[in-house]
Amino acid sequence: MFFASIRAASIIRSPALAQQLSRRTLVSSSHRAQDAAMAASVSSVADKSIYLQSLLKEDDAEAAWNQPQVEMVSREVQFLTSDHETCDRLPQLSVADTEAVASASALKSTSPHFIELPPLAEGRKAVIGVCAMDSKARSQAMAAVLNVLVATNRYSVVFFGEKTILDEAIEQWPTCDFLISFFSHGFPLEKALQYTRLRKPFSVNSLVRQFLLLDRRLVLEMLQHAGVPTPEHIIVSRDGGPKVPALVRRVVEQHLGLSLGGESSMPDVEEIDCDTLRIGTRTLRKPFVEKPCDAEDHNIHIYYASWQGGGVRKLFRKVGNKSSEFYAGPASIRTDASYIYEEFIAVENAVDVKVYTVGGEYAHAETRRSPVVDGHVRRNSDGKEMRFITQLTDREREYARRVSAAFGQRVCGFDILRASAGRSLVMDVNGWSFVKGNEQYAEDAARILDTRFQEALRHRWVARFVDAESVGRLTYESTWALKGVLSVCRHADRTPKQKMKRTIHAPSVVALLGPDGSERTLRTRDDLGQALAAMQAAAADPSDGPAIAQLVDVLQRKIAFPGTKVQVRAQKTSGVQVVLKWGGTCTHAGTVQSQDLGERMRKDLMLLNAALLNDVQFFSSAERRVQSTVAAYAGAFVGKGAELPPISIRSDMLDDFSAAKPAIDTDKEKMCNFFNFDGPLEENPFYDAAYMALPADMGTNPRVFLADLCALVRRLIARMERNFATLSPDAIERLQPEWCCNETAELFRERWKKILADFQETDKHTGATVYDPTMIGKLCDSLKYDALHNRRFLEHIFQNPDQMSDSPSDFLEIAAPPAQSQGHAESAADGSSSMYPPDPLFAQKEVRQLYYKARLLQNYVSHHEFGITPEQRKAIGVQASVPLLRKLISDLNEIRSTSSDPRTRFYFTKESHIHTLLNIILLCGMPNAMTYEQVDELDYLTHIIFEVYERKPDVDANVDREYSLRIGFSPGASCLHVLDIDIDSTHALKVLPRRNFTHHMPLDSAIDVLQHLLDEHESQ
Repeated sequence: MFFASIRAASIIRSPALAQQLSRRTLVSSSHRAQDAAMAASVSSVADKSIYLQSLLKEDDAEAAWNQPQVEMVSREVQFLTSDHETCDRLPQLSVADTEAVASASALKSTSPHFIELPPLAEGRKAVIGVCAMDSKARSQAMAAVLNVLVATNRYSVVFFGEKTILDEAIEQWPTCDFLISFFSHGFPLEKALQYTRLRKPFSVNSLVRQFLLLDRRLVLEMLQHAGVPTPEHIIVSRDGGPKVPALVRRVVEQHLGLSLGGESSMPDVEEIDCDTLRIGTRTLRKPFVEKPCDAEDHNIHIYYASWQGGGVRKLFRKVGNKSSEFYAGPASIRTDASYIYEEFIAVENAVDVKVYTVGGEYAHAETRRSPVVDGHVRRNSDGKEMRFITQLTDREREYARRVSAAFGQRVCGFDILRASAGRSLVMDVNGWSFVKGNEQYAEDAARILDTRFQEALRHRWVARFVDAESVGRLTYESTWALKGVLSVCRHADRTPKQKMKRTIHAPSVVALLGPDGSERTLRTRDDLGQALAAMQAAAADPSDGPAIAQLVDVLQRKIAFPGTKVQVRAQKTSGVQVVLKWGGTCTHAGTVQSQDLGERMRKDLMLLNAALLNDVQFFSSAERRVQSTVAAYAGAFVGKGAELPPISIRSDMLDDFSAAKPAIDTDKEKMCNFFNFDGPLEENPFYDAAYMALPADMGTNPRVFLADLCALVRRLIARMERNFATLSPDAIERLQPEWCCNETAELFRERWKKILADFQETDKHTGATVYDPTMIGKLCDSLKYDALHNRRFLEHIFQNPDQMSDSPSDFLEIAAPPAQSQGHAESAADGSSSMYPPDPLFAQKEVRQLYYKARLLQNYVSHHEFGITPEQRKAIGVQASVPLLRKLISDLNEIRSTSSDPRTRFYFTKESHIHTLLNIILLCGMPNAMTYEQVDELDYLTHIIFEVYERKPDVDANVDREYSLRIGFSPGASCLHVLDIDIDSTHALKVLPRRNFTHHMPLDSAIDVLQHLLDEHESQ
């Protein structure tokens, strides 16, 4: 007994606790009442574990405890020694011949050595705290796992949020029973570690050992010590070696017996010849891999040998559908930082293996296309990189267990290379990683975490040992909570919009105007019939005859189509302008998108603050596609069986654009003049160098670029017409046997011919071709629509007729482009730039070229369509958004009211209102996290979210409540390479996650800024 105490005291780091344990062998048991108080003052869980073991040994020898108490303490020590946060390697404790413990209620300890805490109060759920950057904490993968845990009715979730994490002292952070916390860019890891020392929650992943993941040298050292194979490597340290915090060094040494890091001198580095590198006394021949030691630097280079053609492939974080770029020619190694040089491993089937652990016994694995092949990232309709589940070998499963244990990361991701001869090598450890889009994984991960959490709760009297007095009085009142959400959202996927404008003077058509000559929109079948009859009656008018004949022809064919409408507007001079519109209706894919986004939003808000679901209102424009979007979204948001809240139609707020129309028309006219000027850019009188710089891929003459694009459209339409003329009806049908959205092959043909007619026309006076760049939206709409809904037809109908076959046996056999050989620079044979992905799924080269040219032009035009200068963009934005701004300001003021409850408001509108609102936010002086140039395409279901956070003061604090606003942004169902993604039967792209559009700002300041814009506008 005496020697057991002395041995324990010798390895306890706390001097006070060690002294207490040593002197217990010399004093009477009457002093044991001091033991609990002594242990409660010590912060080291490991010290307490050793202390408990020693007490148990002493009391067991003196028969001071009964056997159930002995068993209880033994299990507590076993629990502590298995926890990843335990810092020491504790001696094994053997308790022989103990009886099984009947129940937890029978274990209420009478020993003076322990303070047993009461169980959780009845109805009180254990709290899971999520302390991570918002992009990670509120990801779909995280939400999937948390929702399963919450569904058990045993847990509630508190998100710390970036406002709290970055700006608040750790004493103001929420308290929790279980902590999910992990590093990503911008996360204050040291601060989070200090929080765990203060509050001592059960941490899912060791925060101490996450410091190891920041330096690839330490990762390799840890893997080698754990017996996990890695590629052969040589390290060139130009910074004196990895910097290991003292705490991390001590934890690893005590827990694993490994002494980390240490000073290291830089070896001599010499490139002996084009294929050989000498580092110190070792040599390395190409191909080899060069990795930055900084684990946050993902710019990895692969150098190829001369016999392979030489050159270097540069890997980087995925940008769109690219993850690497190949550069031909001689390439020298980098010398600006510390690097690791590894042998290049030729992997099986050109795939990497991504492994995801949850605890030591569970590992999920997926394969992905290796970025070293061609740098092309293949994506599915969710916008996620295409991966395929694979089974791990027994050896790989053992590696997963060792990685999780060595780094103290229950939830962990790492990469495996499967080399020849059955070798598996671990090349990187990523820390916290959840599998995306896999429901079975989410359920498995939640089940494992739930089991671990419940086990921790059963040992709660030890978990709270050091802070017993605080139990039952911890409060969340001082934390930031989400109190209000305002979302302004574009409608979902629709059919291409088409329209025809004509000016008509016939009295029968003029009579279609509304009361007092007001504008009138005719939508119902009866109203459209009235419009058709009026046009037919006026067809004999010699001045209007040709114009009316075209309108009559189209209206007769489209009158039964959903979305067809006729707008009649009075002209300033005489007559009326008749606008016939068709298409633009919400598709089946749009319904799926809306339902998916609505369900995700509901789950997100339930985790953040379920009270936000108690006061919800929906507002919609009068457009049919917008109302269809709202109906699908709202139904999914409230959940099955719930009563759908009323949807308010607010045309004045979400449709009307009339106040800004004159300024917008002026900008459109300038854009048309700019693109139709035939001459060098510097001589273009409509060019503003400060705000109208052309992208490099558009060249220096905008008219030439537009002419080339139209020539490409003409060439494709000519091919289509020849194919329609030469192929039999059966062959045309076999191109695409099934159509959706009321489309047919003939309607496809008509729509594409109209695109060209709208894009260019001949000047009646000069005979010159005049281009309308503002029509580029129609071309992009059709290209994207057909890529999703009519991909087979789009790919084949534009083929050269010589490649087409009318034979069923060999119909439409199109050879895929050959794969690029390694060692040659990537270039596009069709003249496109390096942004175009290699190894395409879509084989028709001219359509591919048209898509990227059209997208490039669309991005340029959309950035200038609502104002060219910043002042113009802001002015147009306010003019177009006055009713919406008033409503948003009113909502924000109501949320700020201390008497108000949490509330959620949704506003659904069209693309133009999203553009103008974004321009306001970007240009009104808010603390933006994005620039104007970073805003790309505003696709279907693009949304802007105003999130209002409230912090209530402590009960005794003499301060007011605080409010903070942050604005988020999602570009919607956007995909850069829509031709090359795998599409399922829904034809639906998933909406991309939100990003921070602004940083947090005081709510009062934001309201003042928006109100000032309105006041300034109304004073003019």
